[in-house]
Order: sequence, then structure tokens, then C-alpha cells
Amino acid sequence: MSSNDRNAYSQLDQSLIDVPPDTALPSTKATPMMEVVAPANLPEGYTFPVEIGDAEKGATSTTFTVTVPIGGIEEGQTFSVPLPGNSSTTTPGTDGVSRVSIPVGHWKDGLCNCCAYGCFHPLLWNSFFCIPIATAQVASRLNLNWYGRPGHVTETTGTFQKILFMVISYWILDRILILIMVGSIFADISDTNDVDYDNYEGDAFLFSFLAIVRKMLGYLYFIYTIVFLKNTRAYVRQKYAIPEREDCPKGCEDVCCAIACGCCAVSQMARHTTDYETYRGVCCSETGLPPHVPAIV
Repeated sequence: MSSNDRNAYSQLDQSLIDVPPDTALPSTKATPMMEVVAPANLPEGYTFPVEIGDAEKGATSTTFTVTVPIGGIEEGQTFSVPLPGNSSTTTPGTDGVSRVSIPVGHWKDGLCNCCAYGCFHPLLWNSFFCIPIATAQVASRLNLNWYGRPGHVTETTGTFQKILFMVISYWILDRILILIMVGSIFADISDTNDVDYDNYEGDAFLFSFLAIVRKMLGYLYFIYTIVFLKNTRAYVRQKYAIPEREDCPKGCEDVCCAIACGCCAVSQMARHTTDYETYRGVCCSETGLPPHVPAIV
């Protein structure tokens, strides 16, 4: 056997006994899943917060957002979602870390629980004495515009400042009209002793005209307040899947609450969209809360 043949057999023998290098199989990692019970009838793609742990008992809680699967879900239905690894863990009493978790599918409390936090709470006073300001604070929390609708960031920025300017302007103009009307009355009385004065009809016309202007401004202010409050309340119900009351005609609950008891309606929205048991209320801030309060989910 020639040397060339021996080399060929040697190479063949070596190739048969050599162990091929290990090919690394792709590593697989199981995704942890959890079961979520639907809090209400929710449409496909709707997102809502889920909390693991009982913060009320002092335990550490984890809050994250889940998305309703294809086809939607019904109240009480259980569905599986991946457990995110980067959930935000919250510890009670740690400001700036926890997020305010909002109930889904129902209001946090009743429409008439205005005094839930005492008779001297800033929310109570804002709701009773200046409904547009209290509504603007809720709208600012939800990033709504001055009309109570979601929009581009350029539209939703400064909602509270716009409403505050409108309210102050209205009250100043209203007081100016009152002063002019009162002044015309006193001028008319003082001129009755002047035998040459004959402009009584002009004073009466001025008074009547200013009274009509003042009444029209009041109507516009009232209508705007109702529309702003109605739109904001409708958005809160839609965002948190809160159904209308069964004893109210469909589509009428928000406007009925805004007209019949606007102070109670805005107070309920404000209590629903934050945690006043943890964070104090502020009368004149943009959101009705201190600046350090985290955003709602």
C-alpha cells in the first residue's frame, strides 16, 4: 500500500471517530402567565390596570397594564396574559414610586359621597363653589382639552389655566355690569330732583340692556359648564368601562348628572381619579393635587 493510500485511509478513519462539535440548541424560556378576571364588559384592545398583592394589608404590590384579547371579554370572564418582567413594584407610602390605580367597571364611591373626606376638604369647596375649576382639575389629570375631549398635546396642555382665565374673566365682567347697573339706578334717583332732567327712558333702556347682556353671559357660562362637565364625565366612564345606571335613559346619565347635580358629579369624578386617602387635596393646583403625585393609570 502506497503512502498516499495510507494517508487517505487515515483521514477517513479520523473523520469517522471525531465527534462533531456540539450545535447549541436555541434556548427556550417559558413565559410566566397569570389569570385575570374581567372587572366589566370590555372591548378588544382595551387596557386597564391590574394589581398583584394587597397594599391595604401592608404587602408589596405590583401594578401593570393588561390588554383585552381579541374578541373582547365579559364581566367575570377569566383570561390569561403574560406576566411582564418589568412590572412596577410599589410600596405603600413611597411617593413618586407608586402609580395611582383607578377602579375599573364601577365608580369608587357614590354620587352623594361629597363629604367623604370631611367638610373642609378642598375638593368639596371647589365642587360646590366653582364647578368649572374642579372639572378642569379632573380634565388635567386625564389630559383632556378645555372642552372635555382628548386631543393632541398642544390642545390638552394648559387646560386648567384656560378655564381659570375664563372663570376669572366672567366674574370680573359680571361684577362690572352689576356696578354699571347699580350706578344707573343711583344716577336716576339723584336726578329726580332736577326739574330739567328728562332722560329717564334712556336710563331705563341702559339698565334693561345691561340686564339682558348679563343674563346672556350667565346662560353661556352655565351651558359651557354643563357641556364641559358632561364630556369629562362621559370620558371617565368610557376610559374606566363604567356602565350607565339602568334607571336612567341610555345616553342621558352624564348630561342629567351635570344639570341636576353638577357639584356631586364633579366631586365623584375627582375622587375616582385619585387617592385622597394617600395624597392631600390642593385647592388651586392644576390637578387638585400636590406636584409630586404620580400619574394615574
